[in-house]
Amino acid sequence: MHCRRWPTSFEGPPTLPDPADKRDLDPFEARLEAAKARHVPEPRQVVVSALAKGTRHAFEIAATTIVGAGIGWALDRWLGTGPWLFLVFVLLGIGAGFWNLVKAVNAEVAEVRKTAAENDEDQV
Repeated sequence: MHCRRWPTSFEGPPTLPDPADKRDLDPFEARLEAAKARHVPEPRQVVVSALAKGTRHAFEIAATTIVGAGIGWALDRWLGTGPWLFLVFVLLGIGAGFWNLVKAVNAEVAEVRKTAAENDEDQV
């Protein structure tokens, strides 16, 4: 088996690029703008993404309500308290589902504000 050998000659310290030389930035900025243009989502993608998020949140609300109802029903059967724990846990499940929805909406609003602020900085 052949091992690669390191060069034995020393060429001197590496040189840094000249900070005043801006020639390399022009092609980079053009490539950056082209990449940004390629990554702008199509309107159909935006609609499909919004529909997927909405469906997920609807299922979360339904799931938390069902889980709350199940816990309340089981506790009512075990303790013999009638429908009271069922009702309490259904309301807690609905509240938990909507709490998750509020958190998701707040996160989306923060993301939109951040994107808007970045776009405003780019235009200035």
